[in-house]
Amino acid sequence: MKDLEPKIFRQRLTIEAKYTKNISEKEIKLFLKDLAKHIKMRPITEPFIFSPNHILHPIHHGIAGFMGWAESGCSIYTWDKFKFLSVEIYTCKKFDIRSAVDFTKNFFKCKSIVFREG
Repeated sequence: MKDLEPKIFRQRLTIEAKYTKNISEKEIKLFLKDLAKHIKMRPITEPFIFSPNHILHPIHHGIAGFMGWAESGCSIYTWDKFKFLSVEIYTCKKFDIRSAVDFTKNFFKCKSIVFREG
């Protein structure tokens, strides 16, 4: 993809994993706050937590969240039925990808994890 604005640094990371930890709203909030600290981002919002569970959709059951950072932000989506999660990190500040992946793996006690930069 052509870089339309080279004066602005951007880094993107997608992490997907199969987790074993029991997930609650409290856990998602804690993950977003602790991840920000771990990769040295400055929060400008509290975690915003939401869930499609009240819709009674057969697949989309889980908890999701977003946290804004001065350097951009992070979103997470979980699927209870599949014990699956997806994390999207977008920043305008360089961070250590391996560190973010390892943090996520350890936090959610993941049995398998994959990631993609960009």
